[in-house]
Amino acid sequence: MADVPYTYVIRKPSGREYWRFRRGQLHTALPGKPGEVAFQKEYARLLELSQAPAPSKAAEGSFASLIAAYRLSAEFKALRPTTQKDYEYTLDLLKDELGDAPYRLVTQAMVKAIRDDLAATPRKAHKVKQMVSRLYSWAGEENLVKEGHNPAAKIKRLKVRAKTITPWSDSEIALFLAHAPAHLRMAVTLMLYTGQRVEDVASMEWTQYQGRFVRVRQSKTDEMLEVAVHPNLAALLDPVKIRRGRICKSAKGRPYTANALRKAISDQCAAIDGMPARSSHGLRYAAAGMLEEAGCTVGEITSVIGHRTYQMAMKYLTARRNSQAAMARISALTAGNPNS
Repeated sequence: MADVPYTYVIRKPSGREYWRFRRGQLHTALPGKPGEVAFQKEYARLLELSQAPAPSKAAEGSFASLIAAYRLSAEFKALRPTTQKDYEYTLDLLKDELGDAPYRLVTQAMVKAIRDDLAATPRKAHKVKQMVSRLYSWAGEENLVKEGHNPAAKIKRLKVRAKTITPWSDSEIALFLAHAPAHLRMAVTLMLYTGQRVEDVASMEWTQYQGRFVRVRQSKTDEMLEVAVHPNLAALLDPVKIRRGRICKSAKGRPYTANALRKAISDQCAAIDGMPARSSHGLRYAAAGMLEEAGCTVGEITSVIGHRTYQMAMKYLTARRNSQAAMARISALTAGNPNS
């Protein structure tokens, strides 16, 4: 086999080979093996990338230098990793748009122009405003700008069309559980009986299952919860419990990411005859309904799923119950009057 510069191979006892690329600070895996299209394409890309000159240091006083300083700040380092990753995306966007501009001279009109360019994605547009505000608030604390200077301060938020999330009905839950494979039944049952977000269910470890309780540190709020385990959930977890590792895994035994689990549930809904399109978040709404029907107080319910989710779920479920009550009255009236 011809020598391929800057690569080496790892051979497993099974005989399988894994190729990797290493040059300077660039160290990563390669797909397949030399001679294969995917390998050669990625090798060429990495070789070119490793030869590129290092990025130049941001000019002092530029918006890019402000971003670089914020990324090194104690405030940024204290953020949760998921929050840092979310901030990084918006910071990179702002660096591309305003990087060379002196940060002390950035105006409201400049920030508003970036926001308006993202009008098709209102949430992303609002993150731009939020991130600029956060940067200048930090810069003010560090005496890098005059106190109160914030070019994003008076920029209004673009209106976001409300997204409709429908709670799963009892019949939809039963239909899904009757036709879905075991690994998705596990995930859906966990979401239904704990009321947690898909991010927290996807990352849930067996060590969090304590028998009578599931311990959850919510990724969004950083709040630690102990959710009592319903008998239906215990009946599913107990026979397969192991000492460690993720609870939710794919059919191939790989841990799910939140997005992969969302998609798997959505795809499974589409594959079941008679099953409408339903989201994983709709299971939180269904959980709110189950807790309410069981006689839990508002405080008990919101301690599990949060105030906003409870309010939105109850609004939908109340409308559905009112509709069912109305149809029941009509049915009773029709039954009592054969001529109607």
